[in-house]
Amino acid sequence: MRANATSVPAPVGGLNDRDSLADMPAKDAVILNNWWPYPSEVAVRKGYSDWATGFSEPVETVVEYLPVSGTSTLFAISDGEIFDITTAGAIGAAVVTGLSNSRFQNVNITTPGGSFMYLLNGVDEPQLWNGATWVSVDGVSVPAITGVTTTELVHGTVFKNRIFFVQAASLNLWYLPVNSIGGAAVKIDLGSVFNLGGYIQAVYNWTIDAGDGSDDHLAVITSNGEVAVYKGTDPSSATTWALVGVFVLGSPLGRRCGITYGGDLAIHRMEGVFPMGKALLSASVDRRVSLTDKIQNSVSIAANTYGSNFGWQLCLFPSANMLILNIPSGDGANYQFAQNTLTGSWAKFTGWNASSWCNASSGLYFGDDNSVKFAWSGNLDGMSSIVADVLPAFSYFGLRAQNKYFTMVKPYLQSGGSPSVIYGLNIDFNPQDVTGALNYTPP
Repeated sequence: MRANATSVPAPVGGLNDRDSLADMPAKDAVILNNWWPYPSEVAVRKGYSDWATGFSEPVETVVEYLPVSGTSTLFAISDGEIFDITTAGAIGAAVVTGLSNSRFQNVNITTPGGSFMYLLNGVDEPQLWNGATWVSVDGVSVPAITGVTTTELVHGTVFKNRIFFVQAASLNLWYLPVNSIGGAAVKIDLGSVFNLGGYIQAVYNWTIDAGDGSDDHLAVITSNGEVAVYKGTDPSSATTWALVGVFVLGSPLGRRCGITYGGDLAIHRMEGVFPMGKALLSASVDRRVSLTDKIQNSVSIAANTYGSNFGWQLCLFPSANMLILNIPSGDGANYQFAQNTLTGSWAKFTGWNASSWCNASSGLYFGDDNSVKFAWSGNLDGMSSIVADVLPAFSYFGLRAQNKYFTMVKPYLQSGGSPSVIYGLNIDFNPQDVTGALNYTPP
């Protein structure tokens, strides 16, 4: 018998549930929980700390007001109330009360009159923040929006210096005058454009060329998965407004189903996360370009199991080259799939019971059952140690037809603290847990 030494690379390729256990790339992983795949190594993910505490109900919306000059403001919405959480600590009195729910979408816009943020939930009057005061906007407020029942506005975006609003439970889109936060809203009835019915779920600014050029488009997405793409500047003129096409992409999950992704727009639907530029700009939708291709099985199971739950959201965190897909399991144990946008590698995060996310200028935040957390910071989840689990891809070690006898396993780990480690050897493509228990010492 001759002993040979061989090495197993760190699973920088990330989580893989697409390929067979017996034929998986060597740099992928069968399990990658709470590890983060950097381009050249994997490391235990960072933790979180309490940012805003004292909520009595789950925090279902976290948003940031972004002025052109001055300091941004962070708000959290819980139990039908809006709180200013710009400063860390226990929350004070709510700045807005009496709202019907806490599930809002936000639209930031800067006009010659200043910087503003709209909050929309399709039930209450839109809440407008101008940096100093809140206004419940209706047909007689200052500013006012006329021509539409403002309580039905549920989603919006800024396109070509205009705010476009989605009317809840309808196929109607509304827009305001250029560089305006109020005025007479004009309706675009898309009932004859969409063939599959449903209602408009969301509307996004889709910048194909990652700039403000001729390739800027407006993407209108319905609950039944149709996408209408428009280009132009003035919807009231046929010479300056045109329908590029209508595509069937698949049913989106939740109102927060899209995110600007580089020079593209990523949309999360039942079948995974798709970049619209690659998925739609062809004769038919290309299912192979899904960003979640490697973890499609896990994502599909989650979508079919929890698709009706509130909390589905895409969040881009450029500071860590990270795209987060929030999975609302609804059992107090929400989890996330996170992609390294440099390499395309995925990992699974547990222990973050997030119902809403916000990538703010000061960092990454998420709302949970009774607080807002500052994420991707430190080596602890609050006061708890982070438990990470990894099973790299199985290997034949170059000898498919021969049994192997292992005499030693030597993992290489690097740490600035005192981690507790337990490991074992899985053979015959059996992804079983190792035996034993971890005893943690907080770092």
